[in-house]
Amino acid sequence: MADVGGAQSYDEPEDRRCGEGLALVADWQEVMAMSTVSHVSLKELARTLGMDRSHARRYVLGLGYRPVKQRTADSGNQLALAVTRDQADEIVKRRREQGFPSSGGQPVDQEHGYFYVVQLVPDLEPRRVKLGFAISIPDRLSQHRTAAPTASVLRQWPCRGAWEAAALDCLAQGCRRVGPEVFDCDDLDRLTERGDSFFRVMPQTSNVRSTSHGEQCGSHHE
Repeated sequence: MADVGGAQSYDEPEDRRCGEGLALVADWQEVMAMSTVSHVSLKELARTLGMDRSHARRYVLGLGYRPVKQRTADSGNQLALAVTRDQADEIVKRRREQGFPSSGGQPVDQEHGYFYVVQLVPDLEPRRVKLGFAISIPDRLSQHRTAAPTASVLRQWPCRGAWEAAALDCLAQGCRRVGPEVFDCDDLDRLTERGDSFFRVMPQTSNVRSTSHGEQCGSHHE
């Protein structure tokens, strides 16, 4: 899948993505070095990830984490939604592995990429799918194949980062959640139809097409 804006290709320089990942890690290590508490507020986590708090909360929930109200140093010792330090480390690592920029980069809700449906084990359990947003589908598929070697892309649509949570809620209707962004869906045709309907009414993105099973299936609708 092509990267954002049409200007970037599948072959985004590795050193650029690595540099952005290292910047994110360094930024996070600075935050953690200043904190002696066991929890980190969503506000601070959002700043590190380069998101607003609303999008950060949706992203954290989508990964399967459940923030709790805690008093933290970065919230002025006031009650605030927070995750544990270990969870925050995992979230930042996950974001870095996905190739997202650090807090100095483009806001996540303005990023252009793709919303995808990946069948994790199509030969054994074709109904089990992973739903999510990615800038680069080939990179994301490669990540999934480290644990699920036969994973394959069922469908993908041009998407903005801000639409991820709403798209996931729409497509996953009637499916059973079995893990973070992983679902068992009895009717994959209906799932992809919901995806077509959802993205048909969304504004056109800079990406050029939606695809099915890796093949072009038509340009993105206005």
